[in-house]
Amino acid sequence: MPIPLPNLDDRRWADLVEDGRAQIPRYAPQWTDQNIHDPGITLIELFAWLAEMTDYRLNRIPPRHKRKFLELLGFDTQVPIAARATLSFAPSAVTAPFVLPAGCEFEGTNLDLQVLPFRTLADITVSPTTLVAVQVDAGSGVLADRTHDFMDGFSMQLLGSDPHPNAAFLLGFDTLTASIPLSLGLRFAGPGNDAPERRRILAETGQEAAACVPIGTRLNCAPAAPAPAVTLPPHHSVQIVWEALTTAGWVAVADVEDDTHSLTLDGFVTLVPPATVTASVLGSVAAPLFYLRCRLVAGQFDAVPVLLDVAMNAVAAEQAIPVTQTFVIKAGVVATGVAPAPGDTVQLTMTLVDAGVVQSLAFGTGAGARVRVWAYTAAGVTAGSLTLDMELVGSASVLPHQQFALAHAPLDVSSLEIYTLSGANCQRWNARCDFNASTRIDFDFAVDAETGLVSFGNGERGQTPAAGALILARYRTNAASIGNLPPRSITKLRKSAVNDVLLSALPPATRSQLSAITTNRAAAVNGADAETLDHALGRAVEVLHAHERLLTLCADQRSVTLDQIPHPSVLELLPPTNAVNLIDLERIALSVPGTRVDRARAWSSLHPTYPCLDAPGVVTVVIVPEAPVAQPSPSAGLIERVWRYLNRRRTLCTNLQVIGPQYVQVTVSATVKARTGASAAKVAARVTETLNTFLNPLSGGPSSLGWPFGRSIYRSEIMQLIQDIPGVDHVLTLSMQADSGSAQCGDIPLCPTAMVRSGAHQIGVS
Repeated sequence: MPIPLPNLDDRRWADLVEDGRAQIPRYAPQWTDQNIHDPGITLIELFAWLAEMTDYRLNRIPPRHKRKFLELLGFDTQVPIAARATLSFAPSAVTAPFVLPAGCEFEGTNLDLQVLPFRTLADITVSPTTLVAVQVDAGSGVLADRTHDFMDGFSMQLLGSDPHPNAAFLLGFDTLTASIPLSLGLRFAGPGNDAPERRRILAETGQEAAACVPIGTRLNCAPAAPAPAVTLPPHHSVQIVWEALTTAGWVAVADVEDDTHSLTLDGFVTLVPPATVTASVLGSVAAPLFYLRCRLVAGQFDAVPVLLDVAMNAVAAEQAIPVTQTFVIKAGVVATGVAPAPGDTVQLTMTLVDAGVVQSLAFGTGAGARVRVWAYTAAGVTAGSLTLDMELVGSASVLPHQQFALAHAPLDVSSLEIYTLSGANCQRWNARCDFNASTRIDFDFAVDAETGLVSFGNGERGQTPAAGALILARYRTNAASIGNLPPRSITKLRKSAVNDVLLSALPPATRSQLSAITTNRAAAVNGADAETLDHALGRAVEVLHAHERLLTLCADQRSVTLDQIPHPSVLELLPPTNAVNLIDLERIALSVPGTRVDRARAWSSLHPTYPCLDAPGVVTVVIVPEAPVAQPSPSAGLIERVWRYLNRRRTLCTNLQVIGPQYVQVTVSATVKARTGASAAKVAARVTETLNTFLNPLSGGPSSLGWPFGRSIYRSEIMQLIQDIPGVDHVLTLSMQADSGSAQCGDIPLCPTAMVRSGAHQIGVS
């Protein structure tokens, strides 16, 4: 959706001439001859033509200017993004554990029979281990066997419907080799568990760290300290522990790497079983198995974790591979330095001719590029060869604004390195979005990530490559959205020089079975094409106009709060970057990274400690998590996380308070007259069920959007609700009780931050 721009070219030449004529009596009343032959009229017509041309040019904003305006607003068009998948391996039982190094390349086929390569992103130890059983302990110590649900592909609540400390789930394996790392890929039901949510958490962590850095003096000459690496922080509330069943009982696994954010994000768990791990019989599973247990130690989940899948021997893979090229070494060329072994990264200096033939070669010396050598055959009487993760792009000329097309596009811009070779001189160039800030001494280049077109400057805005210099590039290529392959489609080992090097240490029998034991249990996701300019403009509109859109939504729904508007309508609008009013605070509270908040209601001039007093300058936000329990209340960690997020986005000079709701348990005692022929037991059950539904804090209330904060419970409303139930003729008696108070026949008022919960209703049928 483009930004609505005003039309500046809304007047034609004739309109401007008439406007000029209309001003003559005011500014020159003595001018009476206004016929076309008059020189003054000719000048007016001339100026009208100049004004029309100026309006025309002002009204035309080229794409280049729109991109720069977007950059000034903080919005860059997104480059192509490579798809990611989780690969898992199921070797035969007789296969010895082996290490699969990072960078190994596999192939998948899409529905159009297009073959796409994927590259593993981490080292992994593959062992012949099979997951045989899955059991759940809701915290009572009684194990529920959920193996059949898991094997049939059903989702399951890992820690029961209401997780609390000591709740756990157990994974049983047919074999588990001590001291051999085991990698598990866990996938959970969403929303808020995918890679974009992980990036949001990391981004907010980095912004919080940057906000805490003290402002230095302007004259500080000391070198800037490197920015600390941003890692995934611990969960705001939940603490879990991974344990193994050993000869001494359950023992915490010491060597664990868990990036699932305490079972709230899709991720990997890599652990090393202790030496004393042993097979045992647990629960209703008769076979002795090797068990690993994940146990909730402390804290409270915002939403119940629901497991979709566990992948064995799992590793992340990306649909982006380094480009390689084989160069011919001229016969008789003697390389200097230590010859690299396949896979070594070396400092390389060489001279080439246009055809890519190496004329001289030196390893480990000079100012050449650091490249990875995948294969090297020294030249002798016959020509040699050199396979590098580098591509010969072309040869430079003397012209400004030279452009060269990379052979493989789209590409990963962050991986692109451009070098020029002029004789034995090697120069590395710097990537820039454009040449607006480049000078005549800057070795800058620009690239179009979608088409792979590399551009150089004109000598004034960025240097031009020397005439005859060879252009070399190192980068990774991907297929953008085409790489989003369906499940179980990545099944083959790729034939490449990279795999020849990385897998050279594997036994031939092990390497030969990789194409038979590899798969992706879930689809490859998050691959995206380059963003169009119109889409970037629309994204900017959504963010910049987020506040106005929320106001429009509330006006259309005739509501003063987002809490009583259908949830999908609220979530489809982006949250504002900063809060201007209470509605903004409510929307931002629903989108705090790493949290699952179902409801949020903001109040002004209200302090939770003094609810009966007017508190100017105080804003109180009440939040409710997504936990599907009778009384969902936020944990202290969730309240702290939401407060910290909102506090950086609140209006200045406001005192922000974030709390959970105050619950009032409402118990209805009623006697109803059943219709003739109606079952008394069924009528009583329907009345109880209807009351529980109506008084539900998450889905109850008059609009089924959750009970409105501070809304009283009216006796007439409850009576009408019961009266409309099928099988009820009329209500004989009705009273309501709030918490442990006495039963009353009137309404039950609530404080602004309070909600109801359903009690044990007493329903009699006559």
